[in-house]
Amino acid sequence: MARRSATGSRRARTLGTVLLLAVASCGGETDAPGAQAGPSLTAPVSIKVGDVEGAPASFIAFGVQKGIFAEHRLDVELVAQQGGAAIIPNLVSGEMQIGGSNMVSVLLARSTGLPLKIIAPGTSVGADPNTDFSAVIVAADSPVTRPQDLAGKSIAVNTLKNVSEVALKAALEANGVDIGAIKLVELPFPSMLPAVEKHQVDAAFVIEPFVTMARGAGARLLLRPYVESKANLGVGTYSATEQYIRQSPAVISAFQAAAAQTARYITEHPDEYRAALPAIAKLNPALAPTVNIPVWSERVDVDSLRFLGDKMVSYGLLRDPPDVNAVVHSGP
Repeated sequence: MARRSATGSRRARTLGTVLLLAVASCGGETDAPGAQAGPSLTAPVSIKVGDVEGAPASFIAFGVQKGIFAEHRLDVELVAQQGGAAIIPNLVSGEMQIGGSNMVSVLLARSTGLPLKIIAPGTSVGADPNTDFSAVIVAADSPVTRPQDLAGKSIAVNTLKNVSEVALKAALEANGVDIGAIKLVELPFPSMLPAVEKHQVDAAFVIEPFVTMARGAGARLLLRPYVESKANLGVGTYSATEQYIRQSPAVISAFQAAAAQTARYITEHPDEYRAALPAIAKLNPALAPTVNIPVWSERVDVDSLRFLGDKMVSYGLLRDPPDVNAVVHSGP
């Protein structure tokens, strides 16, 4: 079973400062601890993989539980964290070898000069809002009844300046909402439902299984932000530093193969994945059958990278459109 830990939100809020300090103190990158030529039957490789709590971390946890990563001779320690932005400094410092993040956080990190490359896709969505694994929720007694009512309201996101912020703004714009009049509040996913219920925030952007938990507690679903920002949006990524990729190409290949195999297995056995969620995501077993499962593919969606990069420029997160092809590792 994968092991887990968490980091505080302060780390995510100070991403730019932390990343620059990490580069300065490490000379750009560090030698990844424990890097080996490659995993083998006699010498499996231990790696630490960070991922975002909720559906992203559950993906890795399920693959570990099924023995898929072990089949590829990888001994994975999963470190679940509040957001992808908090994972990136750990990659640069060498504390983690591979990190699950989101496209926006990786593009933002690359814009500061950090030598990260996307090695595999993470979560994505289809085209049907009813199957989106994200949602904006409001309390059952909230006066907010439609997306347009969110103008001027406070909305919780897991971290600022990440894919949640960008997709939320794009979805609200698509619904005619003045995004300049909303207030974003940073909260961990597990804290969002209580904050909504206590009216500490007007709404919250949550992902599965927190969407299903919120619905089970009586919260109302107002918006499906990933799909409503862009159909078939690619959201998540798995990344590593360029130095670790050079040092351990066989480990990278083994992770890519294990992630792709896990993606295929979940696609072919969705009920088995849902049945595992109570144990790996602390979900009420009665709610597991109704969880919306993300789409996990085997190719990085460059079109989604380009879409999100353009939106980052529109929302002031980047000055210039990023070179999206440069951020994707082109090796095997």
